[in-house]
Amino acid sequence: MSNYTRYILVLLTFLAACTQMPENAQTVNRIPDIFPDYVDVTIPTEIAPLNFYVNDTSECVYVKIIGKNGEAISISGDYADFDIDNWHNFITKNKGSALSVKVYTKSNNKWREYLPFNVYVSDCNLDEYGVTYRKIAPGYQTFSLIGVYQRNLSNFDEKPLLESRGVDGQCLNCHTPNRTNPDQFYVHIRGKHGATVIRSNGKTMIYSPKGENRNANLTYGSWHKDGRYCAFSETKIYQCFHTGKDKLVEPYDEISDIVVLDIVDNKIITSPLLQTDYIETTPFFSADGTKIYFCTSYNYPVPAEYNKRKYSLCSIDFDVVTETLSSKVDTIIDSKKWDKSIALPRPSYDGKWIVFCVSDFGTNPVNRAESDLYIMDMKNNSVRKIDEINSTDTDGYHNWSANSRWMLFTSKRLDGLYANLYFTQVDDSGHFSKPFLMPQKNPRKAYCESLHSYNAPDFTSKNIDINYRNIYNGLMSEERIKISVKK
Repeated sequence: MSNYTRYILVLLTFLAACTQMPENAQTVNRIPDIFPDYVDVTIPTEIAPLNFYVNDTSECVYVKIIGKNGEAISISGDYADFDIDNWHNFITKNKGSALSVKVYTKSNNKWREYLPFNVYVSDCNLDEYGVTYRKIAPGYQTFSLIGVYQRNLSNFDEKPLLESRGVDGQCLNCHTPNRTNPDQFYVHIRGKHGATVIRSNGKTMIYSPKGENRNANLTYGSWHKDGRYCAFSETKIYQCFHTGKDKLVEPYDEISDIVVLDIVDNKIITSPLLQTDYIETTPFFSADGTKIYFCTSYNYPVPAEYNKRKYSLCSIDFDVVTETLSSKVDTIIDSKKWDKSIALPRPSYDGKWIVFCVSDFGTNPVNRAESDLYIMDMKNNSVRKIDEINSTDTDGYHNWSANSRWMLFTSKRLDGLYANLYFTQVDDSGHFSKPFLMPQKNPRKAYCESLHSYNAPDFTSKNIDINYRNIYNGLMSEERIKISVKK
């Protein structure tokens, strides 16, 4: 008998043992320890199967999911790997109700039956095709492994949108759609062939990274709801390295001011209130487009006084008719009173909430273990820490679904090193459901064997179909759209 034949016989024996219905199972008086933790999470019907492993020494698992409607679904193997079509048919029939998940494990020819746990299928749709994100490997000297990718959330399909190896290993900044609609997006590329790429209604525009008489790059930004304007921070970014074990590297702005770019007339709109010796950064338009929220701090020298850079949350009015910024800046949260630093303000698209990061100092929470998410009620400006979704490690880089009922964010809660993508639902009172990790076909392989962090995620309402080769060619050329300043 050949080794191949022996292998097939062993495999068939294993599959036969794992596909049989558990009999005479011994009850374990606790719910199973599973990875990822999907116990009591709330999911949309559009989400891919919640495949998971059981963290014990079992030879195989048997999982049965029971709902109020439709025939129960079951799966067996070395981990729970659900059929995509069966999964979607089942959870759609059980929209708005709880599913009971029963887990059995087999070891030494004996079955164990754990207590069931629930998964709640929301009656609120996600209404998004998928997500975009940047995946970045650890390292500080090269950007050759950075890429912007798109993931279909109803299955496990991922495809690259832009990769830095196509532009001589330069750094790709965040891919930012207009309220999740990829018909309009921008991405910034740093380095020798740097530019700000804006895609709008089928047209690709590659802007010089610096406008007329400007000395910094159009970097972090946000779309106005009408799609003609983008608010950007003109930023020079550097890295500060720490010697302590708990803090390794900190991106910081040497200078940063805020402007509004008119993509029709290719001009920027400025205000002396946003062109100061202070650092003004990470602008984001309000839901109605009449305000720009941003963070600001005095430009303390780095590294000597970097821990004094505590950013306040501010806003300034924007008049789309006159194309002007207000003569007044409103301080919403004063960092001096909080003795904390605010970062990444993200107003919901329905105008009800602002979610932002809070950490000890700085405005880039990706490397701040103490970074937590807070929410502000726009009706009364009340603020609370979102205890139901925060962890003991870095939480941040959040964005809203277009219907403002779901939010995604990144967290390092798995190991303290790599940021992964989580989803949560918000109710009418501003409270969030237990976050769940983005489903993967094989979660252990995807999360325990990967050397990439998920960074700067956002929802996308549909599949993004762009000719990335044309973008690469445009970036490698010397042709750029010049930006003027509104007089």
